[in-house]
Amino acid sequence: MRVFLRINLFWILTAFLGDVVVGPLMSIAGIAPDFPLIALVFLALAAGSYPATVAGFLIGLIADLTNPALLGVQALLDSCLGFGLGRLRRRLAYGMPLVEAMVVALAVLAHDLVYLLVASGGGGDSFPLRFITRSLPTAIYSGLLSIPVLRLAVGLGLLYRED
Repeated sequence: MRVFLRINLFWILTAFLGDVVVGPLMSIAGIAPDFPLIALVFLALAAGSYPATVAGFLIGLIADLTNPALLGVQALLDSCLGFGLGRLRRRLAYGMPLVEAMVVALAVLAHDLVYLLVASGGGGDSFPLRFITRSLPTAIYSGLLSIPVLRLAVGLGLLYRED
């Protein structure tokens, strides 16, 4: 039960305090790491697909409140992403920071690709530009920043290989 509470506290703090407090401080030319998706990857690796699906829905729903025109899109995307990442956890090589950083970067890219396609109405002139100038740097930044966050989780005993 203690590990369960520590895992939930860690991902909630990472997602919300990281996004609200740390993210704006670490912003470089308007590009900030995607802390909610870093937290979702952490939770999927730590707890599996069911908790990550529920957490992805909650993270996405809170993010959707800022854009009522697309209400529900991020909730659906994040819950599907949480489920997929949770299913992937048994196939990953734990303890390899580059693998974990690539998982975070690919998760951010997949999320942004689908979200931008929906937001732009299936393409449009602004889609490629926004994907290259915003999503790609955000994915790289999030992947690099996820390394110390996930190392902290390993140090706290929250990520471990199941046998």
